[in-house]
Amino acid sequence: MSDQIDPTHLKLIKPPTGPSDVLFMERRSCDRLPMNGTATAIITDNSDPKQPAKKICSVQLANRSDSGLGIIVSEPVPTGNHITVFIQPHGPENGYDLTGTVVRCHKHDLGHEVGIKTPSRILAA
Repeated sequence: MSDQIDPTHLKLIKPPTGPSDVLFMERRSCDRLPMNGTATAIITDNSDPKQPAKKICSVQLANRSDSGLGIIVSEPVPTGNHITVFIQPHGPENGYDLTGTVVRCHKHDLGHEVGIKTPSRILAA
């Protein structure tokens, strides 16, 4: 047997040409940690740059990683929209806010699963 790859079996994968509900650059490079609970979010609709609309909604927390957050919402959220999620304090833990960009939105049994890419943080030594 030969260790060479037969080029007739290779396929060229091209980025999508039409509208998509997933930004092509999204690649998972961090482990996801499951989360439970609800939070409040403000979604900024960027479809009209002259007058962006803001919507407040309740979200179900799904998972967290070093590069983003997964939530479940009742209505679809277009990719590219900005979103801020307010996670309330619980017990001795402080609450915090996460701001990012929607990179994916898929239909889910409970609504729509939304992937949010958050800016990377530089840790001080």
